[in-house]
Amino acid sequence: MDDGVHTTAANHAARFELAPPRRFVLPAILLLLSEQPGYGYSLEKDLQEFRFGRIDRPTVYRALAQLEADGLVESWSEAPKAGQARRVYGVTPLGERILRDWMSVIKDERDCLGRVLRRYQATGTIDAVLAEVEGGWGLDSGWSPVSSTSVAHRHLKPVDADWHSLMDAAQAHVAAASEADDRDGVDGEQHNVQRFRLLPERSVVLIEVRSTVGPISFGAIGITGYVGATVVDGSIIADSGPSAHIEIAVDGLRSGNSVYDAELLRRISARRFPLSMIDLHDCQAIGSGNRYRLAGELTFHGVTRPIQGTVSAAVSAAGRLVVSGEQVFDIRDFDVPSPTVLMLRIYPDVRVHLHVEAELEEA
Repeated sequence: MDDGVHTTAANHAARFELAPPRRFVLPAILLLLSEQPGYGYSLEKDLQEFRFGRIDRPTVYRALAQLEADGLVESWSEAPKAGQARRVYGVTPLGERILRDWMSVIKDERDCLGRVLRRYQATGTIDAVLAEVEGGWGLDSGWSPVSSTSVAHRHLKPVDADWHSLMDAAQAHVAAASEADDRDGVDGEQHNVQRFRLLPERSVVLIEVRSTVGPISFGAIGITGYVGATVVDGSIIADSGPSAHIEIAVDGLRSGNSVYDAELLRRISARRFPLSMIDLHDCQAIGSGNRYRLAGELTFHGVTRPIQGTVSAAVSAAGRLVVSGEQVFDIRDFDVPSPTVLMLRIYPDVRVHLHVEAELEEA
């Protein structure tokens, strides 16, 4: 489907627009006036900075009239330097007290929305991870801010809803084929290696770090590269020598905090070494499931080191290759000092989650 058509259809299906909490314009005006008295027309521009929907001048003046009638704001005429006199609005002592009460309500609404985000993240779907990275709203990963041996509890669920049934069917087919070969005295049928191209919009890396202020997540979407593998009935044949080359633009890593992001990019010399690369050299199946132990090389910060890790990998019925895995690294192995921002210290052991999806290239 064409991307433009798909996006338009998705927008119509969502039927959702960003909207302010009920009567949000009232406490927002009180907040602005508590910072300094102002004019009605200037409040309109300042309210737009909250980015809660469209706010026009009539809306502002109606809200000011209501607030003034309730005794929450007061107004006075300012002697003009030139032209017509202007009305200046300021918050009253009663308005300051009501604003404090309103802030409690807004905090409760924020907490409720936070619970929605946490539950969405807990689904473990790749779309939840993509949303977290796109929105920069990394949440607590379960790491202790002081233990150097703690383990994160995040697990990414595969994208297919029928993942387990797919894997069971794939393994059953492979086992049946193996048994048939044994009965016929055949070592095994030769299959061609297929090449899969990564889908950048569905491929994401999430880096979870521990720090003195708690866990921080940095993420990036847009991973590129390819995977070469022999696939039989949705399962990768490890003995066929799968290969892969994956490139991650580290200068795209974001946490949602500009200070943390700037320090991270400075420490990893993102301008000098904008790409991190993974090259796969060896693959071994683990047990009878869709788990594989991989061996290869990771190039990061201009330093190449051998790596090993375990991933889940299979091809869905639609022909899409899905690979998910995670591994803990010590950034000092790549000549990266532990970043420190003011009183913030980031510990050297980081957990990297990698999820890539790829489609079969046409011959």
